[in-house]
Amino acid sequence: MRGLRALVVGLTVAVACGGDDGVSISTNKDNVCSTIADVACHNLYQCCSESEIENYLNVSDPRTEAQCRDDLTKRCERGTAKLADSIKNNRASFDGKVMDTCLNAVLAPSGTCASVDAMLPWIDACADSAWVGKVADGSMCYARYECASKDSYCSPGQICTALPTANMPCTSLGCASGLYCNAGTCKALGGAGAMCTSTSQCMKDLFCDTTQTTPVCTALKDGGQKCTGNTSCKSSQCLPGTCSNSTSTCYMDSQCFGRCQTGNGFCNVDRDCGNGTCSNSATTLCSSDFTCQGLGSGSAGATCVFTNHCVPGTCQGEIVCASAQLVVDYCTSALGALPTPPTN
Repeated sequence: MRGLRALVVGLTVAVACGGDDGVSISTNKDNVCSTIADVACHNLYQCCSESEIENYLNVSDPRTEAQCRDDLTKRCERGTAKLADSIKNNRASFDGKVMDTCLNAVLAPSGTCASVDAMLPWIDACADSAWVGKVADGSMCYARYECASKDSYCSPGQICTALPTANMPCTSLGCASGLYCNAGTCKALGGAGAMCTSTSQCMKDLFCDTTQTTPVCTALKDGGQKCTGNTSCKSSQCLPGTCSNSTSTCYMDSQCFGRCQTGNGFCNVDRDCGNGTCSNSATTLCSSDFTCQGLGSGSAGATCVFTNHCVPGTCQGEIVCASAQLVVDYCTSALGALPTPPTN
């Protein structure tokens, strides 16, 4: 057994070095599973280690690339039996062009296993499902993917039903596209300048800028533009500054503690640095004006005077959005992006 395993390992490694550069992508409803398997196994044997291949295939012994394709094809065909029935009975259709676009984006280029880019190539390419519903609202369905509208779902009564629109009560599945659930009612997503309390209330490519006096939906920032946090950047990375009086990182002055003039302790206000004395009684210690104003008649305008002041901290440095820079990994990342057939 040990000798046989060594032989199989040798064959596997030999295949893994070269990969299969002749993957042909031209899908239809009948060959979609075998084509997905072709792409997956091409990437596995060109870019992944033996242990990664075995983990992905959920096996303990090495597989050849041909065995990989056979295993994944069978697994896919079992998982798409319901889809095949939907297509056969004209409740759904298959769009080969959509699937081809996605698979071509996921397929590892010849001789390449990793690269750096501003965006993963399959994000937009795999955004749409290749399985398209054909059942109109009000007609019978067995799964949500059979409904013709993306804003419809298959109800418990097996009827394609439209999601609620503006000013209608939300459902457990949410609202129609372009809307969000606000206190149980569907409301339109806000455009640039619309008031908000969270980014989930803003349209795509906008964020809720809560640093403004009145938070509003604002366009995401490009690399090099000033930012106030990761959520404000297209790259999801705002390069922080450093507080003037500590080594803490920051995006704005309010995130930095102050320091006492004497003693150098952290503070927010003057009274954090020690007691003051009343303006109307130099021997009376105080921490607020209230103490001084209660000393008797004529004390209404008295104040608590502090000699050790709290010096506010400032956020220093160039606080800007980082340019997006992503590692395109054609082993783990790409395999995770392979299209998954809908099941409901």
